[in-house]
Amino acid sequence: MTKMLEVVNLKTHFYTDKEIIPSVDGVSFTIDKGQTTAIVGESGCGKSVTSYSIMRLVDSPGKIVDGEVIFEGKDLTKISEKEMRSIRGNDISMIFQEPLSSLNPVVKIGKQLNETLILHQKLTKKMAKQRSIEMLNKVGLPRADKIYESYPHELSGGMRQRVMIAMALACSPKLLIADEPTTALDVTIQAQILKLMKGLRDDFDTSILLITHDLGVVAEIADKVIVMYSGQVVEEADVFSLFANPRHPYTKGLLNSTPHLDDEKDDLEPIKGNVPSPANRPTGCSFHPRCPYVKAICRQESPNLTSLGDSNKVRCWLYEENQEELFYAENIGR
Repeated sequence: MTKMLEVVNLKTHFYTDKEIIPSVDGVSFTIDKGQTTAIVGESGCGKSVTSYSIMRLVDSPGKIVDGEVIFEGKDLTKISEKEMRSIRGNDISMIFQEPLSSLNPVVKIGKQLNETLILHQKLTKKMAKQRSIEMLNKVGLPRADKIYESYPHELSGGMRQRVMIAMALACSPKLLIADEPTTALDVTIQAQILKLMKGLRDDFDTSILLITHDLGVVAEIADKVIVMYSGQVVEEADVFSLFANPRHPYTKGLLNSTPHLDDEKDDLEPIKGNVPSPANRPTGCSFHPRCPYVKAICRQESPNLTSLGDSNKVRCWLYEENQEELFYAENIGR
């Protein structure tokens, strides 16, 4: 498959008066054309900062300090801001986590949609209006001409989210980054949004980078899954392998803490402890204070992201030492 995006050793730090905080610490992955890749993990693991870094939307005191973001042969971390603006919203679009705060409350929906089309597609106002209403219809909004003349506060949460999707897809982007697109939506609207995104992916052949902590959403839409913890990728696998045979203890913990309809147990199994602060990470493996299978080396040295011979990768000492440890790790909890 053709690579749409390649992220190589991306590092984003935040600078304060007292310390340097590494929020994204050496993240690498690729997204193929037409593929949906999900980044999952608890709050504070670096998912959203990774997406903002790709879009070059990290504000001061944050800064991309190392790594490459290769899109169509260009390193987005090296190009000028003018060139990045021509890509942002045109070739790469983003759906932000909270649509109400992302939309201008005093500007009508139609005008906000038109701005993107006039800027990037060089359409006239009349053509932009026609295209905007067409996109509002495309995302399943009833009475699109009325929505076009409405203000954001006049719409429900699900309708605003659909407007954001319409805005993101108005220029037929090659890559769509969706940061928690179904957060705070009821399950009915969530299902509609996911169906909509899958349909638009097929219609426009758009690659999708989905940022979420909801494994149900991942199972519904993703082709590949990247699990992040404490600013690093700890596991990468296709969606079927991840759910059938999770390798990293953290991934196993995430799946065990997710309710299942066919599970006879009443209680979930939460992962003990919390994601460590980026400013105060433990030595060795960042997950070792919460890991039920911790070994002496886990407390001393950080493991590498190891290929397992297929397309899957894992960052864990259980997979680096020998085949006996590999067998043990694959059978944890069975």
